[in-house]
Amino acid sequence: MSKKRPRATVFLDRDGTLNHDMNYIKTPEEFVLFPDALAAVKQCNGAGLRVLVVTNQSGLARGYFSQKDLDAIHRSLREQLEAGGAWIDDILVCPHHPDDECWCRKPNPGLIDQASTRYPIDLKKSYMVGDKYIDLELAVKAKIKGVLVKTGPLSQEAYSRSMESNLPVSYVAKSLQDAVTWILNDVYC
Repeated sequence: MSKKRPRATVFLDRDGTLNHDMNYIKTPEEFVLFPDALAAVKQCNGAGLRVLVVTNQSGLARGYFSQKDLDAIHRSLREQLEAGGAWIDDILVCPHHPDDECWCRKPNPGLIDQASTRYPIDLKKSYMVGDKYIDLELAVKAKIKGVLVKTGPLSQEAYSRSMESNLPVSYVAKSLQDAVTWILNDVYC
């Protein structure tokens, strides 16, 4: 059995990056992809990049929705992408409450660690794309490039905090499509 070669990976935050952040999405009907999400993910797929979603979903611990509800939301995400010829390789979820101080809750790198045990990932050629400051902190902790997308309600705050704290940000994108265009130019340079 031959070991697969590590691949460049794009880690995507979910709410505010792939879809509109509705503050605890509870049903598939509330889950609305951004208009450019399908094309952006499809472009990553076509370039041979692994695409993984990493998302904090404390609504589970808070009792706002069930695991069954979350599974239905993620099934809807996959179906919407697949209908347009795109796919995500996996969805990794932190279901814990922020007070639980777990290792998998962003900005801790537990979800990246989990992904690295499941898949051969070239972290030197990998990216964390998100709209929140915790996504940028995760990128630093995981030693991957951080890309801020200015599509979520907390993206301006994330941008300001990253500038004030000198947190490394590899690129600031106006949209997910803009982020993917930059990533493809960067990873294959």
